Amino acid sequence: MKYFLFQLLLLLTFSFCWSQHSSLKTDLDIADKDGVFLKNEAVQTFLTIENTSNFEIEFTIKWSILTDDWKPLKTMPISSKIKSLQTLRMECPYFSFPNHGFYRIRTEISIPNEPKITHQRVIGIDPEKIIIPIDRKEDFYSFWENARKELSIIKPEYEITSVNREKKSTTNLYKVSMKSYQGKTVKGWLQVPKKKGVYPALLRVPGYQENLEPIDSVGDMIIFSFNTRDHGESDDSEGERSWDMWVRGLDKKENYYYKGLFLDCIRALDYLTTRVDIDSTRIAIWGGSQGGGLSFSTAALDHRIALCIADIPYMGDYTSYFEITYWQEISTWLMEHPESSWKTILNTLTYYDINNFAENIICPVWMGIGLQDDICPPSTSFSAFNRVTTDKSFTIYKNAYHEQPKSHYERRFIQLRQFFNRKK
Repeated sequence: MKYFLFQLLLLLTFSFCWSQHSSLKTDLDIADKDGVFLKNEAVQTFLTIENTSNFEIEFTIKWSILTDDWKPLKTMPISSKIKSLQTLRMECPYFSFPNHGFYRIRTEISIPNEPKITHQRVIGIDPEKIIIPIDRKEDFYSFWENARKELSIIKPEYEITSVNREKKSTTNLYKVSMKSYQGKTVKGWLQVPKKKGVYPALLRVPGYQENLEPIDSVGDMIIFSFNTRDHGESDDSEGERSWDMWVRGLDKKENYYYKGLFLDCIRALDYLTTRVDIDSTRIAIWGGSQGGGLSFSTAALDHRIALCIADIPYMGDYTSYFEITYWQEISTWLMEHPESSWKTILNTLTYYDINNFAENIICPVWMGIGLQDDICPPSTSFSAFNRVTTDKSFTIYKNAYHEQPKSHYERRFIQLRQFFNRKK
């Protein structure tokens, strides 16, 4: 996804809180803690306009309400004026949202002879009611059973190397490598408390092209910061790493890029369950973005996972995903593979869509979402989350994009310790 950073920068510029323009300072805000409403609740969104000049300004606001996939539902222009040094708070016109899901509220402020000022906010209406039809093929489960058999014939050849640390550290650090699907070597960092005992374990899995490294010392659990192929020091799957790795092999389900990553995560779990200092009934998996999707798929494919933590997960409801987002890599793929089409691409992706895995998860699931995320839109995450039948919970940050605040991770570790203690 080579345009990831460009799109994120563009989105932040497009919707940045308190847009400074000429003599007007503006902000669009959702009058709610997390920006998610019940269907019968009135949605209140306010545009704040501050005139910092010494003269009156006339302007027009065009309010627009769109579906998650950019279809217009209502447009209303409103003309007004603002006095010098005055602040106005203007509310979005009332709109009765037709169904549960996510919607976009946009404002476009026009001033004579000036560029337009534009804001956008996403809001949610009963997201827990989003149900996307399952498009699993008849051979979905047999495909993954055969994939696991392919992994099982690869001898793991675990190698563990001690890494020197400061004496004051509460954990010992090891570099771990192992053989995975196709004989690729995958690696990670293992942190083990110095005090001998049997501990719960956290398997951390990477976001797209993320290089997971050891985190701050945690003395009450074993943490494996694992890098799948094409991440960190692990082997590359097909030569040079690039932003378009995620479209490799789209012409055939057996060859698709994520098959190797899904199986790498299972191999990492294989390793953790060989250790006598790990309580195999208390293993959690945690990742964000791509890592969130890997958390979902691993928990579904391997029931040795006791807790699935998936933040801003990718790989959910691909059909809707491509209706909401745009990636040049797909257009390039179709141009370079004239025998392929959207139909063949989506047929391959059904075998990797976490929406098709979710019902097979038997452990609790925790999910974190950035409401303004246009990289992994919230609706595509809820499509999978809503099919989970076990205990589950979600947290939404109404102003967050493709990210989670620092406080989210701090709170998650507190919750994780509480979960591990309950599982003793």
